[in-house]
Amino acid sequence: MAVAFVRRHVVVSTLAIAAVLGAVAVPVVAYVIVPAVVRTTLVEDLPDRSADASDSIGAETLRQGELVRINAVDYGSGRVRLVRIGVDLVLRFEDVDIAGAPDMYVYLSDRTDGQPGAFVDLGKLKATNGSFNYPVSASVDISTVRSVVVWCRQFSVTVTYALLT
Repeated sequence: MAVAFVRRHVVVSTLAIAAVLGAVAVPVVAYVIVPAVVRTTLVEDLPDRSADASDSIGAETLRQGELVRINAVDYGSGRVRLVRIGVDLVLRFEDVDIAGAPDMYVYLSDRTDGQPGAFVDLGKLKATNGSFNYPVSASVDISTVRSVVVWCRQFSVTVTYALLT
C-alpha cells in the first residue's frame, strides 16, 4: 500500500512540475522567441517634394534622434528624423534594426521617458529593419512632440524609442 502511495505522489508531482514549466514556456516562446525570428525588411526612398509645392526647398531635417536599447528583448538602433519636404512632413526611419514583437505601432509622443503619453498614432510599424517613411498630418503640432515610440499594443510595452532634438 505504501509503494502505491509513493508512486501516485511521484506521478502527481511530475505532472504539476510539467504544468508549471509549460505555463512559463508558452509566454516566453510567444513573446521572445517567435518575434525574434520573424523579421521584415523594407527600404524606401525619402519621398520627393510634393507636386503642389512651387518652391525649390528640398528635404529639411527639423528634429532627429537615435533609437535606444531598453533591455535584451526590447531594443532598436538607427536614426529617426522629422523631415519637411516642401509643405509635407515625414517621419523617416533610417537604417533601423528593431526587436520583433507582435502588434507594433509608431507614435509621436509628448514624453521623454519612452512612454506614449499624449501621442499621435502613425500606424503599424512597417518593418523591423531598413529605411522607411510615415506621413505626418499637417495638423500635428510638432513643437509638442518630444519622442518617437515604437509600442507593442498586445503587451503594452515600449519596444524602443528615440528622443527628438
